[in-house]
Amino acid sequence: MKRTVKMLKIAMFLIILSVFTLLIGCAKEKVQTKTSCEQIPGSDYKISSLIKCFKARGESGLKSGYEMTIDSAKWYIGTAANYTYGDASRETEQTFTDSCFVNIPLVNGKIPENDVYVKYEEVINNLRIIYYNKNEENKQLLSVSVKIHSIQAESLIFKVTGVFAYGGPIQVLCVFNEIDSWSYWKQYGNGGICGGINWGTHPESDAAEETQKRIMACKGVPQGNYYYEELPYPESPKYITNPLLYPIFNGEPNNYRYSHLYWNSNQYPNPDGCIPPGDLNFYLTKTKELIYNDTEHGGIRPVGSSLISIDMYGNQDNEDDYTIYEHNAIVDYGILRLSPDPKQPL
Repeated sequence: MKRTVKMLKIAMFLIILSVFTLLIGCAKEKVQTKTSCEQIPGSDYKISSLIKCFKARGESGLKSGYEMTIDSAKWYIGTAANYTYGDASRETEQTFTDSCFVNIPLVNGKIPENDVYVKYEEVINNLRIIYYNKNEENKQLLSVSVKIHSIQAESLIFKVTGVFAYGGPIQVLCVFNEIDSWSYWKQYGNGGICGGINWGTHPESDAAEETQKRIMACKGVPQGNYYYEELPYPESPKYITNPLLYPIFNGEPNNYRYSHLYWNSNQYPNPDGCIPPGDLNFYLTKTKELIYNDTEHGGIRPVGSSLISIDMYGNQDNEDDYTIYEHNAIVDYGILRLSPDPKQPL
């Protein structure tokens, strides 16, 4: 019996020693991996070390006793997910987004680190469910966004949104052809191509989605093992729900190329939701100009950030008995980071 107790104590000691060695390794990692990480910028390497140590402590199962602020918990969950599974180097034309919610208990406004790691694993499991439930080929997680949905005295709810790429690589022109007109929205007319040599085809799509595809297919991606570090709201995402907030020319609105995103009203002559090729390429160019230029140069992109994705959609509004046709968009930005570790599949 004494021998059995002794053996159990030795085994427990060895387990604790191995975990301790792993955690100490995190503290010494910068020195030990200098050769393999010498091409990685210091800021990117620092984040890599923080994330690896967060995951090592969580996987150890030991109670750290450390408490995080809400902002820190949000950052660790989102950045760890992006660091481990997100791929900023994926080329794509087609994307889809989906969201889930996680509830985290609060203790005096803070969260124990162990609880944060448990919720990180819950987020990854939820993203896996979204990933496998999507019936598409060649799927890849591009980025993860974690936002505060609600806060109560003893409970916090995060909204977690994943942006996924699928399909491809597909050869797509970066501009519209000079023949076909597209419905501004699939609910306008018969949707799809509404004039030109291919009239009546592609009813499943519209000018907003086709513009989005061309932006995503031709935006370019860095070559290497990159991921996106999420920007806090309201830096990202940017919601474009009123194109008139982004006029091209000074003066009163009209229905002839007034804003960066498509906008039309039957208040003005010859309103039409069937957009001709010249206008399609004009709004494509102006949308790119708006989302790529930073805030110091007339655009909406936060300084120092990179475009992750744009989700464009048509919308119809009624104002003062006039019918408004317009394009809206949700634009995600992040900080591009280089990782020393390969991506893991969901």
